[in-house]
Amino acid sequence: MAHIRNKNFISGATGNLVFRNLNGKQIIQSHPGEIRQTRATVASASEFSHCSRWAKHLRIGLHSFLAGHTDSYMYRRLTGAFYNALLENTHLSKGQRTPFTADMKALEGFEFNIHSPFKKYFLPEITVVMDSQRQVQVTIPELEPKSQIRFTEGVPHAELVVYACATKFEASSPIADAFFTLPIPLDGAVQSETVWTSPALPEGYFVVVAAKLLYYEENQFMGKKYSNSDVLNPCSILFCGI
Repeated sequence: MAHIRNKNFISGATGNLVFRNLNGKQIIQSHPGEIRQTRATVASASEFSHCSRWAKHLRIGLHSFLAGHTDSYMYRRLTGAFYNALLENTHLSKGQRTPFTADMKALEGFEFNIHSPFKKYFLPEITVVMDSQRQVQVTIPELEPKSQIRFTEGVPHAELVVYACATKFEASSPIADAFFTLPIPLDGAVQSETVWTSPALPEGYFVVVAAKLLYYEENQFMGKKYSNSDVLNPCSILFCGI
């Protein structure tokens, strides 16, 4: 119901018209009516909400590994990457797609820091497979540090860290993880192929394998002084699956 207010302005609604006062002027608008969502719209909204929760749990699992050295939009980008990966599974209906029912390979290659993409700092192609015993096997091909690793000026050492993280996306279920580190000195000789096999990861868990480069200087008194930061932290997802 509309009412006449101070200074003879009408306020309220009558029929499909809405009356209001805007900066001393009488404004009349049509009533927008009730907004009704279709089942598809509701399902899409629910799916995106789930993606936000899954991405959050994955961030929790990777917290120590990432060490806070991500770009400021990483959280949003990861949620979007989860959602886009689900959307590629067009053979499944909305609401049926989860990391456990869908092919999430589209997550592979996700960069945790867009300021220093891993693929531009580490050129060799790392392969990752998971066998029937749920052991992750990571193969790093022969590499020549000077030509295939991008070092920062004045920092002569690097480490490649590969981290396997398994999660059920539930706060009540613990994260299962394993990792290994490969030292890469700038002035080192060509390194032979390296193969690492993780312990068996739990059944019913979603597995993510990520890699990062850590840069450091050595001090005889203080040990390693790492120089990774919010700008320099090459880190990427190599593999994901169940």
